[in-house]
Amino acid sequence: MNRFFLKPLIAFVVCVFAAFLCAGIAAFIQSGFGTVLVESGYFTSGETADGLSSRIAYKLYRPKGANAAHPVPAVLVMHGYQNDKETSAAFSLELARRGIAALSVDLYGHGDTSPGMRGRGWGRYKLTNLDKTVSGPKRFLIMMTFSVLDFFRPEISSGVIDSSMGGKSAYRYLASLPFVDAKRIGITGHSMGTWASWSVGAAFPEHRAIVLQCGELIPPEYYDADRTHFNNVLLLQARYDEFDYFRDYQRNVMGLEKTPLRYHDFMGQSAPVEWDRTYGSFADGSARRMELIQNNHRLTTHDSHALRAAMNWFTNALEVKTNLADSNLVYMIKETLILISMLAALGSMLPLFLILTKLKFFACLVRPLDEKPKMLSPKSRNITALVSILISGLTFPFLGQLGHGLLPVPENIFRMTIGTGFITWLTFLMLVSLIMLIVWFRRGEGKRWTLGDLGLSGKPEPGIKIIRPAYRPGRLIPRAVLMAGILTGMMYILVCISVSLFQLDFRFIWPFFRPFSPLRFGQFLVYLPFYAAFFTVNAGVKLYGQLRLPERKSPARTQLVWWGWSVLVMLGGVFIIALIEYIPFFMGMGPGVDLLFSSLFGGPFMSVMILLIPQFAVFFFLSTWLFRKSGTIYTGSFVVAILASWVLSGGSAMF
Repeated sequence: MNRFFLKPLIAFVVCVFAAFLCAGIAAFIQSGFGTVLVESGYFTSGETADGLSSRIAYKLYRPKGANAAHPVPAVLVMHGYQNDKETSAAFSLELARRGIAALSVDLYGHGDTSPGMRGRGWGRYKLTNLDKTVSGPKRFLIMMTFSVLDFFRPEISSGVIDSSMGGKSAYRYLASLPFVDAKRIGITGHSMGTWASWSVGAAFPEHRAIVLQCGELIPPEYYDADRTHFNNVLLLQARYDEFDYFRDYQRNVMGLEKTPLRYHDFMGQSAPVEWDRTYGSFADGSARRMELIQNNHRLTTHDSHALRAAMNWFTNALEVKTNLADSNLVYMIKETLILISMLAALGSMLPLFLILTKLKFFACLVRPLDEKPKMLSPKSRNITALVSILISGLTFPFLGQLGHGLLPVPENIFRMTIGTGFITWLTFLMLVSLIMLIVWFRRGEGKRWTLGDLGLSGKPEPGIKIIRPAYRPGRLIPRAVLMAGILTGMMYILVCISVSLFQLDFRFIWPFFRPFSPLRFGQFLVYLPFYAAFFTVNAGVKLYGQLRLPERKSPARTQLVWWGWSVLVMLGGVFIIALIEYIPFFMGMGPGVDLLFSSLFGGPFMSVMILLIPQFAVFFFLSTWLFRKSGTIYTGSFVVAILASWVLSGGSAMF
């Protein structure tokens, strides 16, 4: 075999083997090393706000030996906003290892469950201002009235159909399973799932315990407190929670233990209480505890302190005897292995590209980089990059939230809530960059640059200005699109195989790459053009054309330096916002964006930075490598556009 085929073929096989090997080991850990049976499926429930029956997707973790003759206690596990049932895997796995069945479900608008979040319904008022009705697009009304629950007084909760978002149907399903002891069922949820937990607890007073992972506390005047009781409630409180309603609308968590809402209404005490101390009794359902977690909102689901506290709480409340210590946790090993699987699958696209470009049809997608390309002076390059970074950072909180809730788009077409926020921000950045590039290209220094200098066409024949037909954009673009489709299509096949064999998609805690439902694939096609435009202009022409760096002495060093530059230019603005948000927070002043602007611009788009920065950093490694190997921007831009749109539409919340 030709050595030019052999080396990339070996690399491709190694990447695929590593992906499946790690996924297989992760699946063995997911089964509790053979002590837990894991199954996925669906069940149907009652009507939603749309008058349609809902189809709830679930993942069930069943301890071996659990049957009708030997029923076991169980816990209903519900995820937060922008997540899915797999995000709850840490809680589900550790519960099942301790002999507690765990049913993890996709709530409305998430994962593989239908309907969208609109099935929840929406209220007319925001709890912080019951004198003023909320107005705006329907998706905005849902998010502004997340705190309004269906068991509240009718004048408050009017319009809210199912604030459990399918959780009540899941509780009924869990209680009906023959191997479950229906008298020993607990409930847990994270963030949005904590509102669902309150709703489920109110509907099923026989529940034995609730664990709120970053939850909002409910003043008793909102509901009939004499008839509605919540049994044995543990609150896992993230110290650095970006969402104000999970901090009682205060700037800081520290000191909340001294407020009447906390010590009296929630804890049932007459004086301030202490963190990490249990009050009341499990026997009568009055047990209460606030556990202070030294982490942020999103990471509480996988914080070892939080997991230990929750396992102790459930084993006590559900009267479970286990030989496992609360510190015996294996969930992060499984998550790390799946992360390696994901990276290996992504890496497999690179040798596959080399293999395919040896074929005559794709040969034109590879051309050598110019030895002495036109480049901006270091001063001009740095100024241009700085302007881009500042524009990106300063617009991120505002345009993201605008698109998230208030931008008037057709909501039956653009159904990804936070996704619409992202494309609003990215499309604005693309248009600004496009205008600046056109002005620069037609005037001043840019007039000397060719399409080849900007990575838009192949290398001209020596001594002439006419580009060979094989390297013209009109010939390159269709083949680059096809190449990108093949590379990401292979990645999709690997994901589907992993899900089929191991019941595991490629992620790290949060959704990244998962199989599409037909509806989500439709959303992928809706959002893909916006990502393609952004990555072609900003992370293509501008980054690898106008702002291109000189090559270094070795290919490896060039890759690392160019990758670092890409991350700095494309993510520097978001990183600045992250510093603005968290430095004041860690100093005890509260979230920086809340302080500078208002809490309206905090919350979702601040907490999502923990996902955005590493995700895009990996994408820019791929696009940098593909540009270096191909000499044009097209293949890299189209590949990362597909990947970004896949991540968005495959796992994000849907209206």
